[in-house]
Amino acid sequence: MLFFIDKHIIRNLYFLFETRYRKKSILHTLKTTTSNLVSLLMILLLTANNAQAKGFVNYQSIDTSLYFQFENKIDPPKTISPIIEAFGDYKIGDMYVYSIWQNSLQHDYNGDKSTYYYKFVPRLSASKITGYDLSYGPLKDVLFSQWIAKTKNIKHDYFLGVSLDWQVADFSWLRTIFYFENNAKGSWNDQRIHIDYGVPFNNRLGDFRIVGTLDYTLGRRDNPEMIEFKPELHYDLGKQLGYESGHLWTGVVVTLGKNKYKIKDSPYFRTNQFSYGMFIRYSFF
Repeated sequence: MLFFIDKHIIRNLYFLFETRYRKKSILHTLKTTTSNLVSLLMILLLTANNAQAKGFVNYQSIDTSLYFQFENKIDPPKTISPIIEAFGDYKIGDMYVYSIWQNSLQHDYNGDKSTYYYKFVPRLSASKITGYDLSYGPLKDVLFSQWIAKTKNIKHDYFLGVSLDWQVADFSWLRTIFYFENNAKGSWNDQRIHIDYGVPFNNRLGDFRIVGTLDYTLGRRDNPEMIEFKPELHYDLGKQLGYESGHLWTGVVVTLGKNKYKIKDSPYFRTNQFSYGMFIRYSFF
């Protein structure tokens, strides 16, 4: 499954990151995270015309965000993080791409002040591939899912799983994915349940949406159980300012975690986390 993004948007995004961080000492990190992703997307443009002519692409979006996060554990306590996300719905399934470049806001932090993480989550839809409607009651579709991820200085993680998509009143989307984990240690040594969702609503103050994820690992082999719950409240700032709705968002985020990064919490090294933050976000499609 491929993303086919307008060339002018890709060039503008690349120029934005290049000019903003050109004089920073950490430019090399930026290039190895965001620029590689942009370069990959630009290469894929070469096949866009043929794929679109065959009706392969149903829908695509790309979002850029800037997050400020506080009270982190293990990572620097205060961070600023540019994020790029993309989603595409295709003839045979869909794919989600996420990349973050995290930087410490504390000059006196003793650890690594900058890191990156990216992941690709392609999914093959049983309904789309077979042509049969597999929906039943609240069940919308069954999909074969993969999770390919990379963190700075750590080998790739590779998860295989089965996804259940649900059709539930008031939810824009609701997905439950069951993964078998082949993590950076190079073995199938854990299992994960991943849930993500989106709930739009409005009131006299404007348009809102609650989006978020819940990840729970079962703690197989020598791994501790890990929980991460990350809800976000988004506010449609662009619409409130008189612009087209659904593009410029701002909001707040909280992250509740147990045994972050599968590191057991102890009185000597705390890995249970309650962090919070705020963000500004722009959706291009």
